[in-house]
Amino acid sequence: MNTERTTDLTDLLQPVRGITAVIGGGGKSTLLATGGRGLAARGARTLLATSTRMFPAEGVPLAASPRELPGDAGGLAQVGRVERGTGKLAEPDAGWDELAAAAEYVLVEADGSRGLPFKAHNEYEPVIPEGCSRIVYVVGASGFELPVYDIVHRPQVFRRLTGCAPYEPATPELVARGIAAEGLVGMPDDLVVVNQVETDGALAAARALAAALAPVLTCPVFAGSLRAGRLVRLA
Repeated sequence: MNTERTTDLTDLLQPVRGITAVIGGGGKSTLLATGGRGLAARGARTLLATSTRMFPAEGVPLAASPRELPGDAGGLAQVGRVERGTGKLAEPDAGWDELAAAAEYVLVEADGSRGLPFKAHNEYEPVIPEGCSRIVYVVGASGFELPVYDIVHRPQVFRRLTGCAPYEPATPELVARGIAAEGLVGMPDDLVVVNQVETDGALAAARALAAALAPVLTCPVFAGSLRAGRLVRLA
C-alpha cells in the first residue's frame, strides 16, 4: 500500500452532492464518520443519518431533525432519534427531502450488518432514501477466505445468491458474485470500497474482487483504510 498512489476519502465523496447511501459491511459507520468530518473540514455542511439503525457517531452534535440542531453545531451534525433500549440512532423525524435541503451532503447508513465484514440483503433491504444520488458498497477485507456462515450477515441469502456451501471460504470471487447478483450498485457515480486493507495479502484479495467485478460493474472499486481515510483505486 505504501508504494501505491492513494486518494483521500473526502475526494471521492465531494464530487456528488446530495444523499449518499452506504451499504454492505465492514466499515459503514467509519465511512460516515471519517467522510463526514472530511467534508465538514472543507467547509461543506454535512449531515449523518440512518434509514435503519446505527450507533451515533461520537462527538458529533445530534438532533431529531435539522430544525432542532443548535446554532453552534458547525459543519457536521447527525440527525435521528436515539432508542432508549439500544442506544442506537433511528431514522430522523424529518423527511429525506428536508435533510437534502439542509446540507450539501447527507451520508446515510442504509442497512445493518451486525459488525460482520460481508452483507447479503433480503428483499426489503437496503433502505435507500428517496432522492439518493449515489450508493457506496463497503466490503470488509477481514472476511476474505473465512467460512461464509461465520462472516456474512444473512448467510442464507448469500447462499441463495451465489450457490455456495454453508462453510465454503468467502473468496474475493465469491463475494463479487454476491455483489453482482444483488444488482444494488454499479451506476457510474456509485463506489465499491474494500475496507480493512492494511497488508499486501489483503490488497491482493481486494484486487481479485475488483477483477471479478470489472466485467459486470461500471463503477470504480477502491481499497484501503476508511479509518485513515486513504484509498487506492483498483478498477
